[in-house]
Amino acid sequence: MNLLLAATSGNWSLFLGRIHPLIVHLPIGILIIAFVLALAARSSRHTALKAALPLLLLAAFLSAVCSCVAGYLLSLDGGYDETLLDTHFYLGIAVAVISLVLYLLVKTSRLPRLHLPLFGVTLLLVSAAGHYGGSLTHGDDYLTQAMPPALQRLAGHKTAVATAAAYTTISDARVYEDLITPVLTTRCYGCHNAQKLKGGLRLETIALIRQGGEHGPVLKDSMPEESELYKRLILSENDEHRMPPKGKPQLSPQELELLYWWIAQGAPSGKTVKELGKTPRIQAVLAAMEPAAPMDHNEFVPEGNASAASGKSIQALEAKGVKVMPVATGSNYVSVSCINAAAFSDADMPLLHAIKDQLIWLDLSQTKITDAALPAIGQLQRLTRLELKQTAITGSNTAALNACKELRYLNLAGSRLQTTALAALQQNKKLQQLYLYQSGTDATAIRQLQQQLPKLKIDTGGYHLEKLASDTLIYKKAPAM
Repeated sequence: MNLLLAATSGNWSLFLGRIHPLIVHLPIGILIIAFVLALAARSSRHTALKAALPLLLLAAFLSAVCSCVAGYLLSLDGGYDETLLDTHFYLGIAVAVISLVLYLLVKTSRLPRLHLPLFGVTLLLVSAAGHYGGSLTHGDDYLTQAMPPALQRLAGHKTAVATAAAYTTISDARVYEDLITPVLTTRCYGCHNAQKLKGGLRLETIALIRQGGEHGPVLKDSMPEESELYKRLILSENDEHRMPPKGKPQLSPQELELLYWWIAQGAPSGKTVKELGKTPRIQAVLAAMEPAAPMDHNEFVPEGNASAASGKSIQALEAKGVKVMPVATGSNYVSVSCINAAAFSDADMPLLHAIKDQLIWLDLSQTKITDAALPAIGQLQRLTRLELKQTAITGSNTAALNACKELRYLNLAGSRLQTTALAALQQNKKLQQLYLYQSGTDATAIRQLQQQLPKLKIDTGGYHLEKLASDTLIYKKAPAM
């Protein structure tokens, strides 16, 4: 009897409801295929395709019904905006109904002139239902957030650019507004917003955070270990109460450290970094967040001028898709960009040597170059600016860049560097700016380089910590938020 109870005590409605994301795309795909076949069948050569339409439309109807039922069961779990949920649900029902109508009309060959218009209406309903489904899952601005800035402006969507640029030094940054809010926005708002109230919890404002959710407050001032907002973030990845859930983008160790520090300081709003107490660990995080100084391109142009580059040499580069341009009007110094030459490789480096006396800015980002190209780059001794973003460079022989005695700017973002890659750069005494975002660089190596070159601005775009204080904290399962 106990075994039987154990087997039947699960939440079958929620289990079946969670199948909804798996089957909701079936009617969409089937209806699109049916529409394409209906269009093709208008041609006398493809009339036979009409025979497949009844079966496809019947499959679309049945899968749409199953999707609606599963969606309804999933909605019983709560945590969704009622208006959005109802709109999404009734649009799904409309898709199922019109699929059935289309099936009956096509099966009986009635009203053939209405078939294609009804297909068009069906696809519009599918699109609308999908949009509202996305809004339920990711928030009502899930689409506009991903738009390029120009489209965001046309759509009237407010971006967070102003917030990101609200401080020029990390000490002047507002802890909640400038540092914590971006973390919550990118990691947590998708499930805790006005449209999707997971656990009855909203996180858009400090007042809503303090209000808590269905199970009470999620903040205990100055006690991050006892605050649900933090505890859920460090649960085991397989724990059903972990936030964000498994499969969603997780907080980085640095973001966790920021949240821990903010809560430990009483979760204040309106306070700047310099107004709060800091541990050595959070100081390391904050130091890595220091914005780089604005770049003055004029600082990277040598005095005087150079002789003009050979026209044939420039043509040879341009034949590879490489862009060669003067750095200023009347100057023979040039910049080289491989933005349209992704195939540029180590074997092509000799083409640059032909203009080494004129080349001062070089961008090899996203090309096929490897560490083997670094000695060749080292021969470009007038370089002042070098971009190696998202390449296969590991830095195994960055010592070759020491020959570039005038190098001021070096960007290695997105290139997975070895732990020893930075040590050799200590010889580049004129280096002013170094970018290491997503380069996997070691915190110790960064500190050592900073000690050797104290005037060098190092921008990691992230943070470098060997171990978080919270790494040793283990929590049992907590009630659902």
